[in-house]
Amino acid sequence: MAIDPQTPILVGVGQIVRHWDGQDIDDAPSPLGLQLAAAERALADSGAGEALRQMIDGVVVVRANHDSIEGVRHPFGRCANPPVTLAAGLGIGGARCIYSVVGGDQPQALVNEAAEAIFAGDAKAILLAGSEAIATMKQALKARLTLDWSYSVDGPWEDRGLGPSLLTDYERVNGLGMPTQTYPAFEQALRARLGLDRPGYVALMSELWEGFSDVAAMNPYSQFPQSRSRDFLATPGDGNYPIAEPYLKWHVAQDAVNQGAAVILTSVGAAQEAGIDPAKWVYLHGYAAVKDRPVLERPDLSRSRAIEAALRGALAMAGKTARGIEQLDLYSCFPCAVLLAAEVLGVDWRHTPCTVTGGLPFFGGAGNNYSMHAIATMAEQLRASPGQFGLVLANGGFLSKEAAGVYSTEPVEGWQPRRDDGGQRAIDNAPAPTLLAETTDAVIDSYTVTWKKGQPSRGYVIASNETGRVLARVRTGHRATLASLAEQDAIGRSVHIVHEKGVNFVEPASRLGEPPSASGRAAGLPARRFAHVLVERRGHVLEVTLNRPEAMNALFSAAHFELHEIWDDFERDPDLWVAIVTGAGDRAFCSGNDLKVTAKGGDMSIPPSGFAGLCSRFDRTKPVIAAVNGVAMGGGLEIVLACDLSVATASARFALPEVKVGLYAAAGGVQRLTRQIGRKAAMELILTGRHFGAAEARELGVINDAVEGDATDAARALAERLLENSPSAIRASKEALNALENLESLEEALAANNRIFGRLMRTRDFREGVSAFAAKRKPEWSGS
Repeated sequence: MAIDPQTPILVGVGQIVRHWDGQDIDDAPSPLGLQLAAAERALADSGAGEALRQMIDGVVVVRANHDSIEGVRHPFGRCANPPVTLAAGLGIGGARCIYSVVGGDQPQALVNEAAEAIFAGDAKAILLAGSEAIATMKQALKARLTLDWSYSVDGPWEDRGLGPSLLTDYERVNGLGMPTQTYPAFEQALRARLGLDRPGYVALMSELWEGFSDVAAMNPYSQFPQSRSRDFLATPGDGNYPIAEPYLKWHVAQDAVNQGAAVILTSVGAAQEAGIDPAKWVYLHGYAAVKDRPVLERPDLSRSRAIEAALRGALAMAGKTARGIEQLDLYSCFPCAVLLAAEVLGVDWRHTPCTVTGGLPFFGGAGNNYSMHAIATMAEQLRASPGQFGLVLANGGFLSKEAAGVYSTEPVEGWQPRRDDGGQRAIDNAPAPTLLAETTDAVIDSYTVTWKKGQPSRGYVIASNETGRVLARVRTGHRATLASLAEQDAIGRSVHIVHEKGVNFVEPASRLGEPPSASGRAAGLPARRFAHVLVERRGHVLEVTLNRPEAMNALFSAAHFELHEIWDDFERDPDLWVAIVTGAGDRAFCSGNDLKVTAKGGDMSIPPSGFAGLCSRFDRTKPVIAAVNGVAMGGGLEIVLACDLSVATASARFALPEVKVGLYAAAGGVQRLTRQIGRKAAMELILTGRHFGAAEARELGVINDAVEGDATDAARALAERLLENSPSAIRASKEALNALENLESLEEALAANNRIFGRLMRTRDFREGVSAFAAKRKPEWSGS
């Protein structure tokens, strides 16, 4: 067989893994050190390392993780010129140096590009390399060690940058983001198409990954070389905690790696010139690279047109079918990537291994460079089995960019660069769903809830109706809504979407304080449940009861987040005009922060709205009345101070006792008490932690009234007096007072009145108030 001497071949591969113990700084792996080691191994692997070194006139480094996200922190500095610095370290001069674009597709895409350059005579030999030392970084930061990764060598280079954004503004603002947030969109859609319930799909993912972990356990370059059973992988636990519905920790790529890999390509003629043994040669028989549309512009989220086009294109160029491929490495950042590719190939993954490395969760998720390890391992496997064919699929972004290569030691006769087969055009020209930015009802097609430290943190739904497709997020900190989304399988359920200020939000299944059936909406998500707070709607009044009487209604993180969601909904609900907050039982309104929970090291997070979801909420436009039915200590008094009006039983007791336990009233108590009663009186209470009663609280101005009877009844009576007045005018008054508190001076606050009063004059309530006064009748307020 006559082989064109310009035919591109792989002639050297090298890999390295380091399991650093985090002790010796001098032994800490660095990104550059891992690249240099992998490249030297690739040179040595060729059997003619020095001759090949002299031939290299192209050095390409796969973009590191820390250079792949705009604005990311570099705690130990960064190499300012990775490819030139690598070339200098290898003693290679005069090479064209390139730093790749972002994407896990890059190792295979760069092989494709290098092969074409070599065939065209634009390069004699090209080194491709990459590394990640994220494990080192994490260990060093944890141990408070200082490393220096800033070493660089100057020289000309091409920095391809971050590349085009893989998410649209619509996708980002409405909930998509990091891979663990976005891949569930595909995973859940695939689950629905396969007809599996949630436990069934978790079992399927775990069965798939069990086989991958077995391969990783046998791979000397694995970062996590341990077999993990499907039962372990499917079971939540301390070592396998929830990441995002439907994933547990070991279902996703693990990035805490110290790994490097390198591949060297040259031509047949140059390899002969360097004296490289033909037994080392691995031919690229076929290749393809395809890009998909943004996530929500894809018609079917349960399939990948890019994976299909890339695989079929590479196989067609190689003149092979899937049955003619003996070795596979399908990109494995998340299970759906493997399952979709196996489906396109018609491969039964239960009987055909789909990885040669062990995959990103177990071999290691070496950033954008993972598939360089797959290519290096594939080359070694094919050399050990001459004549077999192997296929590598590399994936970038959110199934956004796919690159595939078909390899073999079998020579290629008449090698030619790939010709366009129309696969990319077909994707580009296909119709896309209409994306909705409006208040609407729809049916959920896919969704996720992400978790942080055991608590739901973010969530979104992708839903559709006869008009189009809509992506909507759960409001920040709304854990009860997130829990209702995660509680049952949401796919196929109806959901109400509210569009506000350019963002789509998931609306809870029922209005605050009402059972789901009272809302009049179609059956959808399960009703929210608040474990630590009772909520009741009484006409235009919302009653909120702190419901931890066994702990004197002391609050902790979970309660704060419930209250954050409740106050958010209260502000947004046009039918709620006044709120009352009180405590359950007759002993305490709220005794502050639950120090017992704090001492146990539980979740300490607080929503952006602060203690009780109220103390850092500065833009409220509706009055909140505190009904103080007992002890109001620490954070409890801070809630009272944050409310607009307060009534208390005559036996109520107040204090800011934080100084007695080495703390201070940091939820606004120091500032609000000083503003409300004056500096000298406030300083005494703040610095001594002295208790004081309801009568003194009234005299000081901490509360509006002290009553002999029930504080809630008194608060209700006060609320009724407020309801007699224009809710629009009350909101305007609140807004004006907010301006006074936010601005430096009375003069600035008064200047804000023009804007506020102008808006009030455009309300129905303004017109109704004037009309009712002229007609000498009682006004009928609408709140609008």
